[in-house]
Amino acid sequence: MNRINLADKPVIILVLAILLAACPLLSNVSWAQAPAKEPLTAAAVRKAIKRGVDNLKKSQKADGSWAGVSGYEGGSTAMITLALLNTGENPRSVQIEKALKLILAIPRSKTYEVSLRVMVLSAADPTGKRFRATIQGDIDWLLKVQADSGGWGYGDAGGSDGSNSQFALLALSEASKYDIVIPKKHWQEAKDYWFDLYSERNGGFGYQAGGTVLGSMTCAGVASLIIVRENLFDINAAANGAQAICCGGPNDAIQPLLDKSFEWLANHFTVKGNPTGKGSQSRQRFYYLYALERAGRFSGRRFLGPHDWYRVGAANLVKTQRASGAWAAGNRGRANFGESNETITTAFSLLFLAKGLRPVVLGKYDHGVADWDLHPRGIHYLTRSIEKDWNEKYNWQAVRAKDATANDLFESPVLFMSGHDAIGLDAKQKETLKEYIENGGFLFAEACQGDGCGDNAPIDKAFRALMAELFPDSNLQPLAADHPIWKAQYKLGPSKTWPLLGLQACCRTSVVYCPANLSCYWALNRPGVLQDKNANPRLLQKIDYCKQAGTNVVAYATGRQLDTKLDTQVIDKRATSVLTDRALVLPKLSHNGGADDAPNAWGKILKELSSGEGLEVKTEKKLIPADEKSLADHPFIFVHGRNKVTFSPEQRTAIRKYLESGGFIFADSICASEAFADSFRAEMTQIFGSDILGPIPPNHEIWTDEKYGAPIKASLRTKNPDGSFSPPKTLDAPLLDGITFDGRLVVVFSQYDLSCAMENKSVSDCSGYTRKDATLIARKIVLYSLLSDSKPKQ
Repeated sequence: MNRINLADKPVIILVLAILLAACPLLSNVSWAQAPAKEPLTAAAVRKAIKRGVDNLKKSQKADGSWAGVSGYEGGSTAMITLALLNTGENPRSVQIEKALKLILAIPRSKTYEVSLRVMVLSAADPTGKRFRATIQGDIDWLLKVQADSGGWGYGDAGGSDGSNSQFALLALSEASKYDIVIPKKHWQEAKDYWFDLYSERNGGFGYQAGGTVLGSMTCAGVASLIIVRENLFDINAAANGAQAICCGGPNDAIQPLLDKSFEWLANHFTVKGNPTGKGSQSRQRFYYLYALERAGRFSGRRFLGPHDWYRVGAANLVKTQRASGAWAAGNRGRANFGESNETITTAFSLLFLAKGLRPVVLGKYDHGVADWDLHPRGIHYLTRSIEKDWNEKYNWQAVRAKDATANDLFESPVLFMSGHDAIGLDAKQKETLKEYIENGGFLFAEACQGDGCGDNAPIDKAFRALMAELFPDSNLQPLAADHPIWKAQYKLGPSKTWPLLGLQACCRTSVVYCPANLSCYWALNRPGVLQDKNANPRLLQKIDYCKQAGTNVVAYATGRQLDTKLDTQVIDKRATSVLTDRALVLPKLSHNGGADDAPNAWGKILKELSSGEGLEVKTEKKLIPADEKSLADHPFIFVHGRNKVTFSPEQRTAIRKYLESGGFIFADSICASEAFADSFRAEMTQIFGSDILGPIPPNHEIWTDEKYGAPIKASLRTKNPDGSFSPPKTLDAPLLDGITFDGRLVVVFSQYDLSCAMENKSVSDCSGYTRKDATLIARKIVLYSLLSDSKPKQ
């Protein structure tokens, strides 16, 4: 057997040394060559938000106010404060408290100002402990001044218009979250008002009935009708006693108007002005963007036609932000026009950027059949409930399988599939879904059957067949009573009515399926429903259970760790064909203990180590057998598994010769599998004739020498016998074992999981390290194997 000599690859080692000297932390390196045009990033948006916030803080007056629109100074201060609160400013900060003091003194005389005060106070006090009395008074006033038309005008003066009306409804919607009772007649009158404003001829909405259709007013109409529909909901009309009516309920007269309005917005889409249908005008651009963000978020639409409205709008705002951090005002000289004031245009811009950047918690999956969205408000209200439980703001969105790549799916950490009929995915879409799940995504599915949806839903059989096709080595099985899902947020137990089945893929339960309606009951969980004394108590219990079960699945799937929009995982499909035959190959060892049970883990590390120019590491998967010829070709071999592994006598001899000749093995027990760990230790003992696999001390050079990367204070998470996890323990160095030969480590082994952490984007079910730490540990080990002094046996 030829001794392995890294001198055979001088170019690779030289490049490694140069890269490490220049960039000691891999996490700070962009290995791929930057494209000619940088895509919009969350970092760029956050930078723009910070600059805008800094600008507004600097322009705040000593009394806590801002220079505002003439006659609406209080409303201007409220709008700016609302923007700051939505960017994450502390409600108890000195600047916000000074502004709140002024806002609380605003008289109840103008719809804009009173409505904005309700929105500001609810943002500053989501629990209602500080400002509930003021909000109640403001709501009483708004209900009193609602015009006979059902809309709102400028206040006591009467009349009505679409702009004042949308602000009033936004305030009423915020109040409904406090369980402040608003009589149904006010919502019905508001619905009638917006129906009158709707243009049957063109689609969309104008400022007044019969007026020109405007982008800003069409967005206002969409958001307003969504709010109205939510609050006109009657729990007793959606149920028959304790039984929900999940399919075949009353027709929704609002949805056709929404569909036509979105079609109008798609056909006239722009972010450079306020579209009119006859071209676009520059004034009201920022007011329009503020309304566009609301319409897109409330409806869960990522796209308007082909237009990714948030990315396009955010890119435009980042590009047009002034050096001062503000956004330029327009229409100067028009004293009563809001966009003549730079602080208002900046506030509108920040509201668009900050609200649209919120993490997406759930994605509704349009899988290609007509009934994919039988309960359209289910995800909306589950998201609302999760927001309340986790005290965070989230978005949800719809995703079409027809258009989506795996990277598009990754914007949704949990993808929700629903329906009654069969599934409409073609072969390519199935492969995309599998790629999403295998790379850390999570699929949550239901069959809409029973509760008025009909029995024996075709989707039940179709979904089970789809999972068997995509994951033939795993089976959908009922979640055991000790599965962590049952305790992820609420303490629940399995239900006969809503059984949850799970499928193991990629080191954890990655698919959860309920063969019964869940989203129907989520859709019934409207504001105040669970406190409705007129509702059937048994029905409320069902609603509450389904809400808690849905929340638990999402909590388990995400670990409550959600990326902001634009920050989500991207699968690197960079071509490797350009690599020369000098490229380094770091293969996996084939064996009988589940050698490829975490198929994507090692590939992700290789992608981290590879570069479009410079360090040449082949990223495609390669498994090699444990024979002398195959082993001799590689200076480094990765081994992992989740079952008992055994080598033949010939393989043991080959592995020993390989290690004694300068080779290196990095091994990991998938999901901390005791079967693999114990058998791997036993095999090393057999190979070397003694028990020489022992702990690597914290002061070993692999951890302390910075040519292998900065020191790691690893976080280790361990599972208790009852299935729960102990709090993560911070270590001075990772707990790994090794075999030293002639003064150099030749085997490094982790009995705690690295593979599942590397493979998945969220917390795994395994005793082991975080994804970040697992990546850093693996990087250190690879670099040690390549750069440490080799002292092979002569």
